[in-house]
Amino acid sequence: MSGKLLLSSGLLLLCLACTPVNRGIPVGAAPAELTYLSTWVPSGQVALTQGIYRAPAASGSAAELVVRLSDRQAFGTLDGKEAGAVVLVTQAGGTGSFYDLALLTREGNGWVNCDVAPLGDRVAVHEAVIRDNRVVVTMTAHGPQDPLCCPTLRVERRFAVQGGKLVAAGENAVAPAPVGLVGPIWQWVQTLYNNDTKAVPPRPSDYTVQFGANGTVDVRADCNRKGGRYSGQGQQLAIEITHSTMAACPDDSLENQFVRDLMGGAVWFLKDGDLCLDLKYDTGTMRLARQP
Repeated sequence: MSGKLLLSSGLLLLCLACTPVNRGIPVGAAPAELTYLSTWVPSGQVALTQGIYRAPAASGSAAELVVRLSDRQAFGTLDGKEAGAVVLVTQAGGTGSFYDLALLTREGNGWVNCDVAPLGDRVAVHEAVIRDNRVVVTMTAHGPQDPLCCPTLRVERRFAVQGGKLVAAGENAVAPAPVGLVGPIWQWVQTLYNNDTKAVPPRPSDYTVQFGANGTVDVRADCNRKGGRYSGQGQQLAIEITHSTMAACPDDSLENQFVRDLMGGAVWFLKDGDLCLDLKYDTGTMRLARQP
């Protein structure tokens, strides 16, 4: 009898290891509506609503603890089971932005978060994928001499899943962005489309882009400022705009067309000192010149 009781207790503890994390979350809930493990709150859990959690950073404090679900998400198969990996960003009321990799597993028809692994403070996460039975995160981390504000070491970190836990499975350096793309402020000259039309900004200096060594991109699009990330190997390029001011530009603004062409860039090359972006599906070529 005692043996059966011990066995039953053991099974109960095993079941409870993950289920409290999402107790009360509806079956089939999306990652933006789940409850995640977090060391930043006494309960050890934060429940996201529309991808965000907010609470006072401390009792009586005006500062907020904010946990956000980023758009760096991957879904696939790990050890033969359906799995997901998402990146959470925590701001605890100070200057830090702490990144964590969260493991998702399927329980019934819904997702459950069973583990998190820290990625670092004020790093830049460019991509998360599931590949070769590993979660692979491409990011810019801190080199030995880097200040906290400005990481420069581009790496690929791999994680395996063992017993429902994320386990570090190696790291290697990734080639930095090619010299020539990074640094200068590039202003839009024109875009030539394959239907024999073109877009020419009346004031090129109002439409600019600058690529940072840490994988970030800063954009001026007429009356608005925007930012985001870029990635790619060799001459390949992918640009993602993640945030923007919301000023109302004049009716003749080319803001949307400029941003659309930037995000449509697939291959970059230099020609006569200018930066050229070949657009996806061979739809045209965007040309930008160094800003004086």
